Amino acid sequence: MNAMPDRMRLFAPLVVSLLLACSDDGEPAVETSAADDFAPQDESGEGDPSSADGSPTTGVDASTSDPSDGSDSAADDTTGPSPSSTFAELCAAPGVLFCDDFEGGWDETWIEDGGDVRIVAGAAVDGEGSEVVELATYDGQQSSKLLWTFPGEAEIHVRFDVQYDAAYDNTGGSHGPILGGSASPPWGLLGTAGIQPNGSDHFVLNFEPIGTIGQGGELGFYAYFVNMMPDGNGDYWGNVFESELRPPPVVVPGQWHCAEYGLVLNTPGETTDGRAEFWFDGVQHGDFDGFQWRTAAELQIDTFVLDSYNHFNDGPLPARSPNLVRYDNVVISTQRVGCL
Repeated sequence: MNAMPDRMRLFAPLVVSLLLACSDDGEPAVETSAADDFAPQDESGEGDPSSADGSPTTGVDASTSDPSDGSDSAADDTTGPSPSSTFAELCAAPGVLFCDDFEGGWDETWIEDGGDVRIVAGAAVDGEGSEVVELATYDGQQSSKLLWTFPGEAEIHVRFDVQYDAAYDNTGGSHGPILGGSASPPWGLLGTAGIQPNGSDHFVLNFEPIGTIGQGGELGFYAYFVNMMPDGNGDYWGNVFESELRPPPVVVPGQWHCAEYGLVLNTPGETTDGRAEFWFDGVQHGDFDGFQWRTAAELQIDTFVLDSYNHFNDGPLPARSPNLVRYDNVVISTQRVGCL
């Protein structure tokens, strides 16, 4: 067998499957991309392709986990921090850059970029406050989000508690929180769907639903990076990275989940030592390597977007019954933080 090219090693040992969703007339089915977030909009408001169940189909799946050992269950990550008893303890951990539990409103350093962002009663963890942030999307409001920008770092970890409403419907496609960097933060990583990064302009790592919430949909990565894979038409839509562990990180509507993910930049230049990893309810489900996030040393991780975006490809929801996603206990750090 011929040696695998360096840029392909990231995707071993899984088989690469590049699929393209099609509309009834045989043309590619297209939809707006994350958050007007990173889709250049044409006159019809269309962006990157997606399957009918809401999961992106153009891209590749990868995992360094090996399911071939016959194990059906995931093991807890033993290298990370032990669960903390209070949010204050999370915030006091080494490396923490920012914390917000949304008590009394969101922190003033967030940038609210339009949308319908609300503070509502509730708590992800018993005894930890009485309010959470709620992002609503509906007809005329595809995206609601808060942005937080910070001095560039080469490694960032984010943790938050998330609850998708019991009636949440992403059958028409959706996107979620974004971690990344650009040459002009924070806006430079938005509006970039379908654009392969060149190493000095931007990179994007979404941690979001893959598939339909309530029908087995789970959390995974949707990413833009220099050595990303094109689809079957040669177009560059976000590459998808899913858990290979069983049970998978399935999102239960109406239930709070602890979500964590980290991004480590590659050494500047033509290197592929970048990484990305994620945890779901304290279990590590993905540890991926081989990324070339950048070539320029000046390009660093500098922006986090707490986002809820719906494509509404099968029709928008009325404002009286919006899609709702709630977040609580957000921490941004240079080290993994852990769950409560």
